[in-house]
Amino acid sequence: MAEPVEVTDEEELAQAAEIRRRLEQAPIVLARHERLPAVPALGSDVAGDDIATAWMTSSHLVNATLLMAADNMRALGVLLFPNNRLSMPLYAHYPILRSILEASALVKWLLEPEERTERVTRMLRTRWSDSLHDRDLKREEVATVKAMTNYDAEELSRAEAAIAGRYARDVAKIREIEEAFSIPHAVVKGGRAPWVHMVRAVCTVAEGADWIAVPGEYAASTWRALSGLSHPSYGGVVNSSSMQRIADGSSDGTLLARFSADLGVTQRAIEVAWNTTQEAIELVEQRYSTRR
Repeated sequence: MAEPVEVTDEEELAQAAEIRRRLEQAPIVLARHERLPAVPALGSDVAGDDIATAWMTSSHLVNATLLMAADNMRALGVLLFPNNRLSMPLYAHYPILRSILEASALVKWLLEPEERTERVTRMLRTRWSDSLHDRDLKREEVATVKAMTNYDAEELSRAEAAIAGRYARDVAKIREIEEAFSIPHAVVKGGRAPWVHMVRAVCTVAEGADWIAVPGEYAASTWRALSGLSHPSYGGVVNSSSMQRIADGSSDGTLLARFSADLGVTQRAIEVAWNTTQEAIELVEQRYSTRR
């Protein structure tokens, strides 16, 4: 049974304080996101990308993706910080943190290349993956209706035609842009980079005057932990939770224990997700502006 437990361990108290500090930073990050222009400035990198690829514009994809990160950041604050008091669930925050990290990492992956052709290639790879997913989802919806006894055959036929038409339109536009930029179709058909590879690539931190270098594997392993904890897994939650032994059990070695969220895992995930989101916002500011 789930019941609230007060944190008393000194290390966990320090981790809780850092989590709280990060959550208190969220309004600053969200306000910066809200100040971003919806349309890139004429003459900016992304404005040029948009003109070259219209109607399949990069800015629409970037805006929607970054909004997902911001929306989930807002939701996480409601979940973990109700009434200005830190409250940690056992499971619920992990998929939200994973979504923030994935969305902000995707924005960075789309916008990091200096060369327009590479930025357009990544946009097309993402659009290709999205189009396949959307087509298959709509097909499943039609199949669900067909599995029922009462349905309008003509209406379903029109729906199937619309699904095929939209997919064909997307593919035709992708092929048109590929040809304009001499991008091999085989590259685009590979789809968006796998999440773990993308996170590893865009979350590498170079050494600075006041900090050590952080390899991308740090963020990649954080993503793996979040991904594992976002799905039903007994081993995952046991291995990534804090365990408090309550009492010895029977003679067979069974004991009674209380599991609670590992604040260290949550602290690390929030740090990576927050940093990646701030970097994504900064990159949008740069690519949407003519001032570099």
